[in-house]
Amino acid sequence: METLTDNQLTRYARQLLLPQVDLDGQMRLQRSCVLVVGAGGLGCPVTQYLAGAGVGHIRVVDPDQVELSNLPRQVVYTEADVGIAKVDALTRRLRAANADIVLEGCVGRFDADAAQGLLDGVDLVIDASDSNQARLDIDRSTYERQLPWLMGAAVQTAGQWIAFDPIRQGGCYHCLVFADGDEALGGCTALGILGPVAGMIAMQQSLAALKYLLGAPLPWGVVHYADGWADEYSSITLTARPDCPLCGGGD
Repeated sequence: METLTDNQLTRYARQLLLPQVDLDGQMRLQRSCVLVVGAGGLGCPVTQYLAGAGVGHIRVVDPDQVELSNLPRQVVYTEADVGIAKVDALTRRLRAANADIVLEGCVGRFDADAAQGLLDGVDLVIDASDSNQARLDIDRSTYERQLPWLMGAAVQTAGQWIAFDPIRQGGCYHCLVFADGDEALGGCTALGILGPVAGMIAMQQSLAALKYLLGAPLPWGVVHYADGWADEYSSITLTARPDCPLCGGGD
């Protein structure tokens, strides 16, 4: 029978007190595997919160190296990490914070070819990629395997997030964006971003991920929008497109 060590009971004592978690929930987290696509402004805080909560296996994929311009919002990195693969620097920091969990860093991009290996044994995928093409690939690959995923995006002073259920009853990402390729307007590199905005969206993704792994219901197919500068928050329920090339309207 699985159990927690004395060290783990001490580490997770505060969240074990929550009826939403308790001992059974902590064991569920320990048995879970999450893939995080991207180790940047969203991926850094997401993985830190998941590792801190005791998610047992975290796999991170990202093709990039740490750059000086990353540091204002990707605060897990330091100047000494510049030039190092992000997944290597990130997993090293996470391992130092929690040696009990499995951390897997994969240098590369998430695409259709890489999906089979990256999704092996995964319970949930979190998009932290800043790439529309990656999201389309995640949507296709997870739909084929009936896996849920959490999309997140942040640019300038605002961001959005949405949870897609395993069988896309409420529609899919292709219902929102159905053309391959990255956004015409560009991401953070072209438009800029205020650091805490990325953290704001990442915290919502992290909370949604923990709720799902603990068995709590999520508002599937609801696009949440937040502007941290204007202090504006709104949401809208996704409408599945009957002619969607992926989910066919959620049928």
